[in-house]
Amino acid sequence: MAVRVHLSSNLRGPTGGVAEVEADGSTVGALIDDLDRRYPGLGDGLRAGVSVVIDGLLIAYPEYEPVADGAQVYFVPQTAGG
Repeated sequence: MAVRVHLSSNLRGPTGGVAEVEADGSTVGALIDDLDRRYPGLGDGLRAGVSVVIDGLLIAYPEYEPVADGAQVYFVPQTAGG
């Protein structure tokens, strides 16, 4: 299952600066695992302090959220309110 993953600039180090990559997985957690295999160290950054947006919808608890084939997944810094 191919999913297009978009990474904010602070997460691009392990990808060599590449902003968009493909990953395989049926859940967000599986995508992160696949990305960490492809780009060692990326998984830690994706599991800490980021928000996940799937096809335009912000996901509150993303680890087990299903991801459809062809989805657009964005990992972006969490916003702080105040």
